[in-house]
Amino acid sequence: MEKTKSKLNNAAIEGVIAALKDENECLRMEIDYLKKLKALVQKEKKLQSFPNEKAHRL
Repeated sequence: MEKTKSKLNNAAIEGVIAALKDENECLRMEIDYLKKLKALVQKEKKLQSFPNEKAHRL
């Protein structure tokens, strides 16, 4: 009985580990996406700031 219970516990733990690995991979992909999005937004802000600077100089 103990061996069966231990095997079930091990299987459950392995299942949780697999699920956490999947979740971790998803979070890594989201982080990469957000970093790229942040860079794009910063680039866009920089591009939009140039016309404003020229207008203020005139």
